[in-house]
Amino acid sequence: MVPFGLSIHEAGAAPAPAETSAVEQSRPSVMGTVPTDSGLVVTITQLSPRIITTEEEVVISGTLRNDSPTTLAAVSLEVFVANETPISVSAMTTQLSEDEPDATHAASTKLTDVLRGVNTAFEIRIPTASLPLSDSNEWGPRVATVTASSGEFSGKDRTILVWDSGEQVAASRVSTVVPWTSANAAQTQSERSALLSLAGTSGVTLAVDPLLIPRGPQPTTAPSPSPTEEEEAQSDGQSSQSGQSGVPTASPSPSTSASPTPTPAPTATDPAQRSRDLQSEAFVSSFMSTASEVIALPDADADLGALALSGNTGFWGLASESINAFPGTPRAAGWVAPTSSHNSGPASPSASPSATPSASPSATPSASPSATPSASPSASPSATPSASPTASSTGQNASTTTRPDAGPTILRNVGWPDDATFGTTFLSNFAAADQISIAPASALTPTDDVPFTSMARVNVNPATGDTSTNGTGARVLAQQADISAILSWNANGGDELDAEQALTAITAIIARERPSSSRTIFATAARGTTINDRLASRASALLSPRWVSATSFSVMAASEPTDVDRTTVGAGTLAEETATAIDDMATSLTALIPLANATDDPDAVFDSITPQVLPALTAGHTPTEQLDAATAMTNQVTTMLTSVTVEPSSAVNLINKSANFPVLVRNNLDWPVYVDVTLIPDDPRLQATPAMSQELAAHGATTVEVPVGAIGSGDIEVTYKVTTPDGHVLDDSQTVIVRMRAGWEDAITAVIAALFGLLFIAGITRSLRSRAARKAQAAASDSASGTDEPASCDDTEDPAQASDTADDSTDSDTATMKETP
Repeated sequence: MVPFGLSIHEAGAAPAPAETSAVEQSRPSVMGTVPTDSGLVVTITQLSPRIITTEEEVVISGTLRNDSPTTLAAVSLEVFVANETPISVSAMTTQLSEDEPDATHAASTKLTDVLRGVNTAFEIRIPTASLPLSDSNEWGPRVATVTASSGEFSGKDRTILVWDSGEQVAASRVSTVVPWTSANAAQTQSERSALLSLAGTSGVTLAVDPLLIPRGPQPTTAPSPSPTEEEEAQSDGQSSQSGQSGVPTASPSPSTSASPTPTPAPTATDPAQRSRDLQSEAFVSSFMSTASEVIALPDADADLGALALSGNTGFWGLASESINAFPGTPRAAGWVAPTSSHNSGPASPSASPSATPSASPSATPSASPSATPSASPSASPSATPSASPTASSTGQNASTTTRPDAGPTILRNVGWPDDATFGTTFLSNFAAADQISIAPASALTPTDDVPFTSMARVNVNPATGDTSTNGTGARVLAQQADISAILSWNANGGDELDAEQALTAITAIIARERPSSSRTIFATAARGTTINDRLASRASALLSPRWVSATSFSVMAASEPTDVDRTTVGAGTLAEETATAIDDMATSLTALIPLANATDDPDAVFDSITPQVLPALTAGHTPTEQLDAATAMTNQVTTMLTSVTVEPSSAVNLINKSANFPVLVRNNLDWPVYVDVTLIPDDPRLQATPAMSQELAAHGATTVEVPVGAIGSGDIEVTYKVTTPDGHVLDDSQTVIVRMRAGWEDAITAVIAALFGLLFIAGITRSLRSRAARKAQAAASDSASGTDEPASCDDTEDPAQASDTADDSTDSDTATMKETP
């Protein structure tokens, strides 16, 4: 057989191992006082039989520890049995505390050479005939005392014998609830074994935190059928016609096409992971097939009473959704792939709480799962039976789950608030005809001292808190406080025997109160009670006697109400720390709305946060612990809100009248975000046009260009501002100095134009000078040619040169003429 181990990842955020609570450490007052020892410690560990019927002898076994300073040569052990059966539980407590009870000496024995500091076993056999059990009407519990003495040293221990004379009585209907929540989950193989034992015990109903059910990797719902090509074409045609005519046309129904076969998740290849999966799958399969009824608690056993007192309908809705999503079969838990005919989605609740609603954490349902004012847990059917058994299916690890769609009846109509928050405010939200609440052990006690145990079911008027005897009002189950205290006591050693015997004894006393009238008895183990084999043994001792009829929770809830007035129920008390925790978380979710709406998937943003809301309000936690958990959640939201930031920048020089100003924006979120980016200058000489709907990649930095225009020059401080498209500021903490030199553009242009003008003039001047130089060179060349050689008549000259030559000849002639007498 595969052991039922547990891996940390299987239940989402697996709780830390629960510490032993204070209620488990202390001895319940109903068990009386512990005898005072003087050098000798007597511990009774075993009785045989536990219930005396026709046996000829009773065997009492135990140990004796010698705490004296020396070895004792002989120690006398004697047994005394009370002469009378206690007529009430308080009378039994008195007998368990008396130093000198009215008792008969039943047997004795002697131990020799008892060593110092050593536990020495003893066994005392008592003939039944020597016990004071003569009157059959006096059946029931008898306190037995074992004393030890040796000189000046002594000690004693007490236990409870239970005698069943066979007297005819009407069996008491007894039902008990054992919580399995993050407050007491140890996540061990032994715990799972004890859970299966408790789940299979008639009369025991487990109240389970959904987060503790190991989840498999398979999808829990079948995929939506995809339309065929023909249907898509038909749909496109209908859409076109609809657009032309303006008349809406219905789309094809998904049921007209064949549902696709879901794709199973692959089997883990890591041997260690596969081993854990096998263990978890085997546990879930065994649990679902063993339990007959399971109370679905909210995620992390969130305190419904605190939510009712706070009036936060959004968080109440989260609790309601988690109750309705409780997996009731191996397939619903993800260990068997869904088929087209199986959809494990629970029905949505319908009733809404009457507490004054607070501001909803979100403006739109799509923006936040906690936005919609939600129903009280399961105002629809009072119990949700699992789907009918189907043929065996292959599980996650190629194992065969014979009944993948069979499971216990899931009770989604049960409210179990914390002791302090239980009250009329909660009952006003949980007063539907199919809903029932569990009251604290200290609440709804009879107003008068009646000599019998009243019925467990009480109808309470939510408006006044008074007991309603006409069948109206909120249905509540009142607890038998002594049984609850003993169930919650994680006794060990000799106390373990005493606890089991006391539970049997109390039910016998109640049955003897009105032998012909069947009573209803209800009790719960307190939150934080350790789930182990000792708790399973205590539950068996409570429910196994013949004068007890083990009753399911559903039958107990439907039983006849009491006609005895009970103490008035108050409004309930919400601790200041818890109220602050709820308000802070609601405020944080409200602040997250703009950022979530700026992404493509707002639900994914909220899904990363909202699973922490209910665990912060666990009923088993103190108000300080709840506030600490809420603070951790709000800090995470604060981190998300500051995850879109502008990277710092050094001073920027702006010399143009207009430009695109680069802004580096970093997004540390897991999702792309759409933002508006702009600049806020402290001087109107710089104007910026916001860059709208810019996409920032997840876990990266994106440069956004913001158009700006400058008028004049100067140094201006500019603030970067990043907002969501609806205007919510994400970051405006960074500033930068912009050095504007907008007049430089005209000056530079003028300088450049002047330079070009000068270059043009220089070019012309150079051309003219070059031409003059060429002319001078040509003239010099012509003059040299006329002196050395006669000019040829055939020579042709350039017209300009001809002109120059003619001028030159004239001048020459003029000069010659001036020289002849």
